[in-house]
Amino acid sequence: MPDRLIFPRECHAMLKIRNGRDFVGGVTMIFAGLLFIWFGRNLEVGNSFQMGPGYFPTALSLVLMAIGTLIILQSLVVEAERVEPQRPNWKAYFLVILAPVGFGVLLSGLGLAPTIFLLIVGVATASRYANWRHSILLGLFLAVCSVLLFTRLLSLPISAFGPWVPFLGDLS
Repeated sequence: MPDRLIFPRECHAMLKIRNGRDFVGGVTMIFAGLLFIWFGRNLEVGNSFQMGPGYFPTALSLVLMAIGTLIILQSLVVEAERVEPQRPNWKAYFLVILAPVGFGVLLSGLGLAPTIFLLIVGVATASRYANWRHSILLGLFLAVCSVLLFTRLLSLPISAFGPWVPFLGDLS
């Protein structure tokens, strides 16, 4: 029997990575999830009814690893379009790295709502795709949700408006 009938040429296709960025991103997400699980290995996990201090970080790490796996699978299956490589967006890199520092510096003076709003709108300016109207709406939405969640529902000692905000600093 000829080999051609048993093993047709079409069956010998090699598995190829069609989108390298997605593949590397998925591997990075899995690595980060494993790293977080390793760092929290001494924390008691508990169960769903009696959660220990390691339950939430472990659950988030597993979700991160699952999403990374899906991204890897997509990079192997879905064919990426041929596009020219883009130049790095240094403004985006700088603003995304600077945002947590700005949050720490501005939170005590401005309060949670204005700090979240300014950082969301500020970081969105680095995007080539962000619309300023959508950025303002997103900043307002996240500021309101953050204030409701952290100051009202979780009762954290964070003021919605700080002393640097005139007339509103004393409300919270």
